[in-house]
Amino acid sequence: MSCQRMVTLVLLVFLLLNVVEDEAASFPFSCPTLSGVCRKLCLPTEMFFGPLGCGKGFLCCVSHF
Repeated sequence: MSCQRMVTLVLLVFLLLNVVEDEAASFPFSCPTLSGVCRKLCLPTEMFFGPLGCGKGFLCCVSHF
């Protein structure tokens, strides 16, 4: 019985790892795809879109036009 539990646990961990990797890879939006620029602070003429694909401490700033 413990062998079945161990196999089930290994399969669940494997599936969880695949789901986490697929979520990160399948997210279609990043700052460059929105024609944005990564900056510490956005200019008043730019819209703020969060840290989409930017490094730590940077924000994705997209021009209104």
